[in-house]
Amino acid sequence: MKILILSCNTGEGHNSAANAVAELMRPKGHECHIRDALAYLSRGVSSFICNWHVRIYRNIPFAFNIGYRLCEKGQNGKDRSVVMSFLKGGTDKLYAEIKEGDYDFVLSTHPFSAYMYTNVKKKHGVNIRSGFIATDYVCCPPVDKTDIDCYFIPHESLKADFTARFVPEERLYGTGLPVRPEFYKKYPKAVVKRALDLPDGKDNVLLMCGSMGCGPLKELAVSLSKALPDSAHLTVICGSNKRLKKSLDDHGFERGNVRVLGYTKNVHYYMDSAEFIITKAGGITCTESMVKGLPMVLVNAIGGCESYNRDFFTAKGGAVIAEGDVAELAVKLLSSKKKLKAMSAAMNALYMGNAAENICDIICGKER
Repeated sequence: MKILILSCNTGEGHNSAANAVAELMRPKGHECHIRDALAYLSRGVSSFICNWHVRIYRNIPFAFNIGYRLCEKGQNGKDRSVVMSFLKGGTDKLYAEIKEGDYDFVLSTHPFSAYMYTNVKKKHGVNIRSGFIATDYVCCPPVDKTDIDCYFIPHESLKADFTARFVPEERLYGTGLPVRPEFYKKYPKAVVKRALDLPDGKDNVLLMCGSMGCGPLKELAVSLSKALPDSAHLTVICGSNKRLKKSLDDHGFERGNVRVLGYTKNVHYYMDSAEFIITKAGGITCTESMVKGLPMVLVNAIGGCESYNRDFFTAKGGAVIAEGDVAELAVKLLSSKKKLKAMSAAMNALYMGNAAENICDIICGKER
């Protein structure tokens, strides 16, 4: 098959899901082309949107939350928003790509790209099979305004949320949310700690806030370094946030119980080494943690769709909300192995198998 995968560079999660599917399908002989859907508006527009998305996430996250809530209010209503009208501007270029590429399937990993393909269908009469991967544990706008053949959702229990937004139940597939292949492999803590040169015999606490390194990471790192017992160590992953990495490096930690990393491809190893992770509730990070059976302490850094991710995992027992003194909560968790074991079991119970494989089987017409 020849598959066009439409992503958006607004956060790495959408690209991560796109790559997870492509990496599985290509060795099977399928041809996958990943495209930035916003580039069909123009490369300049895509760059502008992505740059400002990062700035808002890092510096004024409440603005993202406000914008999301406003979009949410327009769900199930008429298709008249400024954003929706703007996205229609890429319809003709996307149609040209689809026509020239002679694709068998169009897969979207962002609501915007799913909406853009819906407009291609309406305007040009295209009827190529299509799919949409929901990268959050909620039906985000403008999914309610899309017409897609297969909606791949992170968990079976979320179907009611999507049908409430007029997504036909027969088009919903509880496949799980695809993450990179390396996250499906688990290694013993002691082995991984030796490989990563982490302190032997100490509990490792992992602190990160997505690929962009947003949220109060520095404040949390400083307070955790002071509060953690001598039997614990803190690993901080700053992602692509170079300014944050430098700030933490310059700060220094008197107790020497903190390792600060920038961007790393070894997040899966650090997850295997950790007792639990303190993070924002991004859909991909939550899913990676779930696949690893790793308990989560979730910080409300962004709001918006991430509030639903947080609610989902706390309700299922795999996470706790970081309210009040996060450092104090971390110390309590470290002293309660029984609690951590129960949280890990809850995460394992949510696991629905390799989501990329589930999605690929459906795309290829195999039974679930």
